[in-house]
Amino acid sequence: MVRSSATKSKSPKKYFTKGTTPKPFPKLPFVPFFFNSSFYIFLEFKTHLGLQQYRPITQKQNKGLLLPPPSATSESESAAAACGASTFRPPTPAVLRLHLLITSALNYCYYNLMSYQQHLTLQHHPLVHPLLFHTSNMAYTYSPTTTFFPKHHLRSTTINCTSSSPPPTTVTTTNNRQPVPLLPFSAKYVPFNSITDESYSLDEIIYRSSSGGLLDVQHDMNALKQFDGKYWRTLFDSRVGRATWPYGSGVWSKKEWVLPEIDNDDIISCFEGNSNLFWAERYGKENLSGMNDLWVKHCGISHTGSFKDLGMTVLVSQVNRLRKMNKPLVGVGCASTGDTSAALSAYCAAAGIPSIVFLPANKISMAQLVQPIANGAFVLSMDTDFDGCMKLIREITSELPIYLANSLNSLRLEGQKTAAIEILQQFNWEVPDWVIIPGGNLGNIYAFYKGFKMCEELGLVDRIPRLVCAQAANANPLYLNYKSGWKNFTPVKATTTFASAIQIGDPVSIDRAVYALKNSDGIVEEATEEELMDEMAAADATGMFVCPHTGVALVALRKLRERGVIGRSDRTVVVSTAHGLKFSQAKIDYHSKAIEGMGCKFANPPVEVKAEYSAVMDVLTKYLSKVS
Repeated sequence: MVRSSATKSKSPKKYFTKGTTPKPFPKLPFVPFFFNSSFYIFLEFKTHLGLQQYRPITQKQNKGLLLPPPSATSESESAAAACGASTFRPPTPAVLRLHLLITSALNYCYYNLMSYQQHLTLQHHPLVHPLLFHTSNMAYTYSPTTTFFPKHHLRSTTINCTSSSPPPTTVTTTNNRQPVPLLPFSAKYVPFNSITDESYSLDEIIYRSSSGGLLDVQHDMNALKQFDGKYWRTLFDSRVGRATWPYGSGVWSKKEWVLPEIDNDDIISCFEGNSNLFWAERYGKENLSGMNDLWVKHCGISHTGSFKDLGMTVLVSQVNRLRKMNKPLVGVGCASTGDTSAALSAYCAAAGIPSIVFLPANKISMAQLVQPIANGAFVLSMDTDFDGCMKLIREITSELPIYLANSLNSLRLEGQKTAAIEILQQFNWEVPDWVIIPGGNLGNIYAFYKGFKMCEELGLVDRIPRLVCAQAANANPLYLNYKSGWKNFTPVKATTTFASAIQIGDPVSIDRAVYALKNSDGIVEEATEEELMDEMAAADATGMFVCPHTGVALVALRKLRERGVIGRSDRTVVVSTAHGLKFSQAKIDYHSKAIEGMGCKFANPPVEVKAEYSAVMDVLTKYLSKVS
């Protein structure tokens, strides 16, 4: 009876009045020591925060990672003021010392001793461990004292300061207590590199501006700038390697910079990205006059074996969203030289969306061809080159309910730009001097530029690297345009190259590439067939296993190194766009010296020898004397 009376007479609600500092909670004599002491820890912590009401986070909401705001004291004060607290007192040293105990005790007390109806911004206080609070399906309104999740999540639980009012649309500043509007993250289509009021929602099916020019995805930079560079660096770093959906992906770990308004349930991801940044120490020392800070970004170590996964997860996710909105879309189609079709078919298969692929007959490797076939794509093999396939797919998608997936669609570039951000992350946010990228349809050049530029504008870094585009001599329209001083671009008729993915004579993203190179003090180089195959073999001999396109980029590096443009100690990143296993036949032909007119100076064919002891000993003795 005593226990029951004490419980009823000491209702917790009377000790938590909005706008006042909580009163000391009476001792709970019948509660075990752990619960009792933990509860007091919670009360002291809550008192110093100046926060009054909160509610438990459900298991469904425990998904995304939240981090504390960039400035602790002033912004926590703002949060307290916005929630109705009259004063704010910084936490005492005792609270700091009990931080580790709080992170475990809070949750237990939270769920078992308390059952209030509101949950405040306690998780944003810098003393609370960032991994303690996860969310995905809760709505947040943006400010330096709240968080970064999209406003469209208002369909779910709303976090307020009171039990009945809607989410705040302003926050009170520390200095003058004037209300400041809170900006949600958003993005839209705008004409590329054009000053105009023309814009389109990302939920519209559109590929060109009203004038027929390219479109670009423009983010609300003012909303993103509500958080400083340190905040974004910490946020992105905290998500690396997590299994938390969808932030473990190298693309979706930057969701706020990619598609901020898409619901997590609409995302189609294979946890792409987070690819290896390989220190090519031996290759640099032996092949590039002692170059000691050379790195190869292996984008081919991905779900379908190429960097195209980075863009395709974004595009197919948006298509998935559009289909749920009952947009007139039956499937997704692309023209491809191999890697695009592999990525599209895989992600569409994961989403249950039909995919249609136009391929140039006899111009891609068997390994590339088998991928869309295996993933259930409807494959059309055409007696033309990539440019012919591209012309046809653009005409077809304008007449049928098929969504165009080529890089004419700027959504893909939003995913591909995350590779640039990832490079900065892997260098602990230090900027390399050079980044060398193979170029075919040329969207990737602009994507890397955009990723680096966003990091500079939002304060994550203070400069961007110089970009180099490397083209095969058999498909080099950008190189010719660069050599002419960017005067007049003229498409070329691309001829057969071992770097088949960049065998494109009329690139869609030529304007984007020129813009990126001009604004990064960029350079364009080319590689002949023999040069690119020899360089690929030389790289493989130092422990890599790269594609011919990477060979093109390495040739460009060698030429710039020999001319003294790239210095011995310049930090340089070569982007490897696809996995070498996709081009195993080209490697076999090279090492078998079966390529007509090519010397294959690094060929390493197998040695045929009789299965006899003396014969094997003779061969091995000669080999060991040669390498010793």
